[in-house]
Amino acid sequence: MAASWREWKKISGILEVYERASGQKHKTTILFSPIVGAELRADIIKDCEARVQNNCERYLGMPIMVGRSRYHAFSKIKDRVWQKLSNWKNQFLSPSGKEVLLKAVIQAITTYYMSVFKLPKKLCQEIASLMAKF
Repeated sequence: MAASWREWKKISGILEVYERASGQKHKTTILFSPIVGAELRADIIKDCEARVQNNCERYLGMPIMVGRSRYHAFSKIKDRVWQKLSNWKNQFLSPSGKEVLLKAVIQAITTYYMSVFKLPKKLCQEIASLMAKF
């Protein structure tokens, strides 16, 4: 279905109702499909004073668009876990202290992402392996 000015006005109306009800000014960012014409894009951007978003932006640390390779999109989680674990290796911690750190910090990182996305099984296994080695 092709985008139209009429459809944009419906969406714009919904945003205005939200703005009035919540008292919040919406910050609009738009991601256009490649099939949307340049003239319609310009009209919509001008009407709502929005900025155009690119595919690789993040919101609250999470990717907005996940492409075909979900493993690649979320590989930063594994890097973040590895970084935390490598910083802790220099400290002398009891086994119970390590367990508390793993449960409080590492599992919180992954749970945050899992509350929105289903992470690839391979990535979960690699993170579990890093935790077990620690």
